[in-house]
Amino acid sequence: MKKSLWLILILVMALSFSACVEKTTNNDNSTNTNNDSNTADQTTSYPEETTKEEEKAENEISFSISLDRITTLEDLESRIEEQLANSITSLESRWEALSVEIDTYDKYCDNSEKVSEFYQTVIAETEQMCIMLCEYSAAYARMILDSDMSADDKYDAIDGLNDCLYDDACDEIHDEIYEGILDDMNDHFYDGILDDAKDSVNYSDWYDVYSKEYNQWYDASSDVYGVYYDTSSEIYSFYYDMSSELYSRDYERAEKVYNRFLEKIAKSKGQDTEVLNPNATFDTTLRTFNSIDELEIIVDAHVSECIEALYAEWKTLSTDIDTFDKYMNSVDAVEEFHTHIENSASQILVMICNYGVSYADLILKSEASTKDMYKKFEDFKDCIYEDACEIVKGEIYEDLLTEVKKYYYDGIINDAKDSIKYSDWSDARGDTYGWWSDARGEVYGEWTDVRGDLYSFYSDIRSELYSGDIDDANDELQDFIKKYS
Repeated sequence: MKKSLWLILILVMALSFSACVEKTTNNDNSTNTNNDSNTADQTTSYPEETTKEEEKAENEISFSISLDRITTLEDLESRIEEQLANSITSLESRWEALSVEIDTYDKYCDNSEKVSEFYQTVIAETEQMCIMLCEYSAAYARMILDSDMSADDKYDAIDGLNDCLYDDACDEIHDEIYEGILDDMNDHFYDGILDDAKDSVNYSDWYDVYSKEYNQWYDASSDVYGVYYDTSSEIYSFYYDMSSELYSRDYERAEKVYNRFLEKIAKSKGQDTEVLNPNATFDTTLRTFNSIDELEIIVDAHVSECIEALYAEWKTLSTDIDTFDKYMNSVDAVEEFHTHIENSASQILVMICNYGVSYADLILKSEASTKDMYKKFEDFKDCIYEDACEIVKGEIYEDLLTEVKKYYYDGIINDAKDSIKYSDWSDARGDTYGWWSDARGEVYGEWTDVRGDLYSFYSDIRSELYSGDIDDANDELQDFIKKYS
């Protein structure tokens, strides 16, 4: 699903040192003789005027990072370390104060809301820290892309993103919050003052308090770990993809990877402004085209439209089933929709493969030399293997399924816990988690299998073209057609 161009531009400006860093015109293949290889070109340009749409977007989009006085990657790494340390220290200080204030069973019972609120604070601030790390990851890459480093130095420099953000910063969140603050809270409350009071208070009252504390600690720990894991995975994927494009010196692809990452940041901050096409239909019949250029545009648009149609179905379902009672009366519909997501993703992926067949056929039927065909299959890889498949993973596996889980499992079902019979609540929550987990596994498995097939096809057919054997290349195409026809 597409973002409007102005949103992408504004996001780029927002993360590029609060202004657009002027790109060097030096040849990236030359050796850099200016300054340290980790120093970015700091010449700054400002737009003469902005449109009303851009001004509106600028007012609506905010970022948690500051890049003032940052001129080198070393400066940026120090800023990241400092800001994350300050954020964690602030949270730890508040936890220490709370643990001193609530140090007996009676005080816990009198201040149970404070404890619950602090768990929510830990979750919320972990989420903000993770968003901050994603923003800094984008800023790190932006400095490298906009610098006057040589191509080799840019490739080497991107490893710093992996070391600083993925290894160090993400591990800090895991160690200091997930295994630090939350473990300390469990030791202090559940295994500490509550457990110690077991034999000195009414057992029934104690058990309710004890169980509630464990549940809220467990839920908070699960949420924090989920946020940490998802963020570290996103940052690593961003680093890996950016590293691959810098290695191949494909800066156009590197910009696509960068912009795609900005879109994910916008979504995580609730700043996704895309509007669904109300006329979108789920129809995987291949559309007509007359050239590779037309095909590339059609693939992207067709995949996006099918996903928009799937989202429209989800919006209808979530609107119709918006309370726990309605959920209990419609469990079959909810289960069926999870299965529908699996089937829809599979159909879209098969459609992508069939477009891949058409793409390969156009190349092989061209009058180009086998050498030029070999080169053209890089564009096939970018369009089919990278971009089209990435839309499916990003929009269905990551976004839609996450939204469904948050709406039912973390939302209306979780909120009904204290108002219904526990066994009914537990069964409902277990069922919806199982459906979500199964759907997520199926979608990811299908996506992985299809991508593997596409990459093997791309690699095998290029091997034949590299050898100048057009007949064997066509045989590879026919084998792939048989698999996905």
